[in-house]
Amino acid sequence: KVLRISYHPFEDDSPSDVILHPYYLKQYNNRWFLFGYNPSKDKYDWNLALDRIMDINETKEKYQKNTEIDWTEYFEDIIGVTKPKNAVVEDITLHFSGKTSKYIESKPLHGSQKSKRLDTSTLEVNLQVMINYELERLILSYGESVKVINPRELKEILKRRLTSALINY
Repeated sequence: KVLRISYHPFEDDSPSDVILHPYYLKQYNNRWFLFGYNPSKDKYDWNLALDRIMDINETKEKYQKNTEIDWTEYFEDIIGVTKPKNAVVEDITLHFSGKTSKYIESKPLHGSQKSKRLDTSTLEVNLQVMINYELERLILSYGESVKVINPRELKEILKRRLTSALINY
């Protein structure tokens, strides 16, 4: 069924209506997301957080089946639910130190993770993922116990974010 959804994003003052041909539900970070086709944006991977949906009504529009996305593969190259347009899979190298290095060994960040010990307190982690908002937030959540080695672009993004954060203190 095609749905008219009253949706209230965090960044907006009030809800707006979105027409969505729903395809897939995904949970990430204790939040559920509905993916589908948004005809006004011509996007097949439009997503809405379920807890931001204010109201849902069926429309009489003809349902457009998904012929664009294989959902079992869609999330393989990302952390989270955001897949930036034109993003490519990057070779990400991170160094984790101290107790965090042992934690990361026991709880990998992503299915592509390859790890090796550089010494007793440093774990090198290699990931094959796209750079997105959720990856940035995940890395930042490890604070001073993680260092981005590669790629340079990710280092610069996080450096800018940390510099901005430092201003708050």
